[in-house]
Amino acid sequence: MQRLPDSERFNFKEWEVTYFKTNHSGSFQDWKMALPELFPRFQNPDQILKHDHRSCVGLINIGQEKFVIKKFILQSSWFWFQWTSRFFPSLGEVACYNALELNRLGMLTPCPILLLQTYKQKMVTDCWMFYRYLPGKELSNGDGKEVVDYVRRMHEAGWIHRDPHPANFIQTGQGIATLDAIRARRSRSRYSAAYDVMLMEHDYPGAVNFYDRRRLGFWLTAARAGHSVVRTYRLSKRTFRQLLGFKLNNEGKSYSNRP
Repeated sequence: MQRLPDSERFNFKEWEVTYFKTNHSGSFQDWKMALPELFPRFQNPDQILKHDHRSCVGLINIGQEKFVIKKFILQSSWFWFQWTSRFFPSLGEVACYNALELNRLGMLTPCPILLLQTYKQKMVTDCWMFYRYLPGKELSNGDGKEVVDYVRRMHEAGWIHRDPHPANFIQTGQGIATLDAIRARRSRSRYSAAYDVMLMEHDYPGAVNFYDRRRLGFWLTAARAGHSVVRTYRLSKRTFRQLLGFKLNNEGKSYSNRP
């Protein structure tokens, strides 16, 4: 991954802060000056929108505008993600890069304003992403054609989504937007594209026909077979863990208790 584009950096306490020069994000100096006052609100947002073992997403009202602070719990709780950040981008860097690139290609998704990261022995031990709230309505099974069209445009631009479920999309005044592109990757693999379509088919019956079955050909069959293998592996893993007495916890750490 290339260095995060159109960005400047500064330090705040133990955090390294990256500011992105996105449209309507304000000025670098304004956000730098405002951060000491805003940081306590990052720790305790006005409303929690989502909290699971992967991330915690909070809503912050600033004047007449709404913003979102997203904390990547996996980055702070899994040593694997911390250790690999010595050589590869952190989860927060991946999320920011994907959002900026997709918008550059004309696909709507919230763009970052700030990325806050802490380091220990050159490893990213925590990262938060701050961006402007994107209003819209939740999608239903009747919106499948629009979602398929969004994902197909991603494929044509050389990207795959990898998590094209309804909860990751909303209908806005500018069209369909994806809210979580952290798993998106650059790829022209026909198998990966077919896998995206196969995943959409579970939530949007007829997604394969919307996409054009002829474009997928053999790769759709291969994707379905691959998905069956993955599901079998995950079920076996879950059963094995339960037999050993491991508890499955999806709550993650308390967002407001982070320093």
